[in-house]
Amino acid sequence: MSRALEQPSSDYLLSHSPTETDRLVLQARLYDPITEQVLRQAGIRPGMRVLDVGCGAGDVSFLAAGIVGPTGAVTGVDAAADVLEVARSRAAARRRSRPGALGSLRFERMTLPDITLEEPVDAVIGRLVLGHLPDPVAALRLLSGLVRPGGLILFQDFDNFPLRVEPPTPLAGAVLEAIAEALTVGGTSLGAGARLYSVFHRAGLPPVGLSATTPMGGVEDATVLPLVVQTYRALSRMALPGNSGAEERERTIGDVDTLLHRVREELTEEPATVIMPTAVTAWCRTPDPAGGAPTR
Repeated sequence: MSRALEQPSSDYLLSHSPTETDRLVLQARLYDPITEQVLRQAGIRPGMRVLDVGCGAGDVSFLAAGIVGPTGAVTGVDAAADVLEVARSRAAARRRSRPGALGSLRFERMTLPDITLEEPVDAVIGRLVLGHLPDPVAALRLLSGLVRPGGLILFQDFDNFPLRVEPPTPLAGAVLEAIAEALTVGGTSLGAGARLYSVFHRAGLPPVGLSATTPMGGVEDATVLPLVVQTYRALSRMALPGNSGAEERERTIGDVDTLLHRVREELTEEPATVIMPTAVTAWCRTPDPAGGAPTR
């Protein structure tokens, strides 16, 4: 997640600490295949110039760079200098192991409304950005001005309402409930992904494509459970409203340092599926006075 189009703020729910950066990398492992598929489906192609807003540790920028290839260019922008250093370090490591793999990829510190480009890009993309902005409609309108006529605008965000375990289990269920409550208390829109279609329309940019994919996994999954526990660890520092239900839930969850082991034990004894947030993606084409109607 990122408040990357604004100045960094101390009230950002999940800060850009080393622990949070590690969580973002783990999150990317789960969601990157979904994001790459929709980038290709929406029309990211070799040779395109792409702006990734709220790039964070660089995962979506890396995906885009892999698609546009050496004839294209990707610029990732974020407001947080520390996480940009992580992105640059990761890019350097990838270039050492696979020379030429990332083509023209760079990371810059920029914030709205001060994102400036030498020329319009072919596409503006972003993951987990609009749902964390106070006025996503205004942000989308501003960003559309950075895209050439007929270019692509694509954003992906989470619909957190599917977050649950089926069939219900006490410990995993308590952890997922705590995550959802902490996000709500922190001001995160649990349904940001489901509202992307509306945000695009209100910005005067009717979507030409909309997709949704929900990852899930059981005890054997190497990513889902560690990501759930890491997210809970990051959010557990928040002061939740004092009520008997929340207090009882915290007692059920117990020590966070042993939580992953205990959740795995529970789901081994009571096989169940952890259903993660749905990745919702909307995309559109900017108006092209010289062309016809927008296409996919």
